[in-house]
Amino acid sequence: MACWRNKLRAFGRPLEMLTQDAAYRYSDAQAVYRDFGGVVLTQEEGDRIGAALGTHQGKGMILQNHGLLTVGSTVDEACFLMTLVECACQTQLLAEAAAAKGLAKVYVPEKNAKYTFENSSDPETLYWEGQPDLQYEEYMSKGEHRGC
Repeated sequence: MACWRNKLRAFGRPLEMLTQDAAYRYSDAQAVYRDFGGVVLTQEEGDRIGAALGTHQGKGMILQNHGLLTVGSTVDEACFLMTLVECACQTQLLAEAAAAKGLAKVYVPEKNAKYTFENSSDPETLYWEGQPDLQYEEYMSKGEHRGC
């Protein structure tokens, strides 16, 4: 799936509200950082990235020409948000390709996107929604990560 996010970041645009997955990043919960200056080696660059993320609802951002960033109050929350972003990126790129062929994109209505965000993107809900993914990864790795 990583190839989907690699392509979307080149456009330097936020996710469109095309699916429920994107709605978890509704409004101020997402940002785009357009000032990518290479590998972050200075405190100042880290401060600029943090400022671009925002101070209230920021859950992640697209780092133009670099990659994606998600944050959470737990690792589980941030990981689940990354899963949602991956799906939303894939959907958006597929929808844009279809739109180029004449099919109209259909957006999640504003009130529905807001409702989804307000009722599903709190830390506890995101933590619990991410547990099946993490349990699957644990199962597939047969616990090999524990030896590190």
